Amino acid sequence: MAETINVGATRRSVLVSLVVNCAETLAVGAAAFVTGSVALRAQTTANCADVAVEVFLFIGVLSSARPPDETHPLGYGRERFFWSLFAALGIFIGGSGFAFTDAIHSGLHPSPVDHYPIAYLVLALTLVLDVFALEIALRPLRKLAAGRGISLRALGQRSTDSAAITVIVGGGCAVISTIVAALGLVVSQVTGSTTPDTVSSALIGLILLVASVLLLQTTRELLSGRGVPLLMLHEMIQIISAQQGVVGVPDLFAVVVGPSSLIVDGDVIFADELNVPAVEQTIIRSAAALRERWPTIEYVYLTPVSQARPRRAVRSRARIVGGK
Repeated sequence: MAETINVGATRRSVLVSLVVNCAETLAVGAAAFVTGSVALRAQTTANCADVAVEVFLFIGVLSSARPPDETHPLGYGRERFFWSLFAALGIFIGGSGFAFTDAIHSGLHPSPVDHYPIAYLVLALTLVLDVFALEIALRPLRKLAAGRGISLRALGQRSTDSAAITVIVGGGCAVISTIVAALGLVVSQVTGSTTPDTVSSALIGLILLVASVLLLQTTRELLSGRGVPLLMLHEMIQIISAQQGVVGVPDLFAVVVGPSSLIVDGDVIFADELNVPAVEQTIIRSAAALRERWPTIEYVYLTPVSQARPRRAVRSRARIVGGK
């Protein structure tokens, strides 16, 4: 299913993450300067990138909430996908790029690490803040998953709210990166070598690289007009076919047009004895049944046809009814 999270919940999670990342950037940056830890420097650049990411996401959440108008008859939902793309690029360039650069520089020019207690204290505080921000972001997703009776992972894969998914992925990466940085410092302190600290910086870069590639792929699919899963499409066809007077549904497709918006379009063969008013009522009932099953469906366009026709055939908009 194309699942989405409440706009208010997404906006709240983005704001919480933005505040947390600003605080963490200052704290971890100060600790990196005092201790000389490469892993902490990598964590600082990752937090800086996260601040930019949250700003992009917040702009996307606000701009995508605008209602439809003459220039955008289907609304501004894809604005959120556009800004989420910038967020994913921010993680790729600002996070993983600088982390790898610091790791390479430290490998070629190692420097001693000092003041370990300060580093551990700062990392412990950032871990608590990261877990708090991640919990805020996951809370509406858990509630929605429970209501749908599916797992959290399955819901995340189906979600069309790119901003919420970016916040969750970024928050998860922040938690893992903090743990990796702490482990690198512990091993460096025990062994007296700067190599573990350098390796942890490279691992943080790798984590952020994988996350950014995943988010870029997801956002690309949404921007390019991603459809819905085949099982969902087959269920849509069954719902329409079950309406009285419907003989068959030779063609149907659904496309994501926003974080909480789907458009359904297709051809329907009706019984010969139905007159025009009866056909219109059947289409209206079909649209209502689809929206009852999937509230994210905003627009339904069903075209009466006498037989199956090629997908690329020109559709007559004048004969389509049932839209919102």
